[in-house]
Amino acid sequence: DVLLLDEPASGLDPRARIEMRELLMALRDMGKTILISSHILHELAQLCTRIGIIEAGVMVAQGSLDDIYHKLSLLQVIHVQVLNLTDAMVEQIGNLHGVADVQVQSDRLSLRMHPDQTQPEDLLQGILALKARVRMFQPEALDMETVFMKLTEGRTT
Repeated sequence: DVLLLDEPASGLDPRARIEMRELLMALRDMGKTILISSHILHELAQLCTRIGIIEAGVMVAQGSLDDIYHKLSLLQVIHVQVLNLTDAMVEQIGNLHGVADVQVQSDRLSLRMHPDQTQPEDLLQGILALKARVRMFQPEALDMETVFMKLTEGRTT
């Protein structure tokens, strides 16, 4: 009923890592409890329903990924290419609900949004309602490494 794993991907080739991840997800979906200790944070984010971050023997955060993202007020980045972009449209996009910041880059906009206020799908609908011709809309996954760096100070003892 309980599986304890310490660095389960250590020493595995890419195919074995994928197969192990699929097996662990199947066990999770069967209701099994799996405790994993690992430093490969992006893989943990794919597998885990709850996480705990320990630094120097002290639990600095625990809970679901969404809870931890919310507590840290992390912003999600979404990259958008709009073919008919104007300065006025950039301003309107910046005023959409949940958008914290709009950065104009050479070939796209980089939007930073509050994931607890607006879902990416709703943001896309808001942009389309502005008559924007969207070529690309790419949300970045919230990053476990960012969470780890924000919560820890690099202490070892």
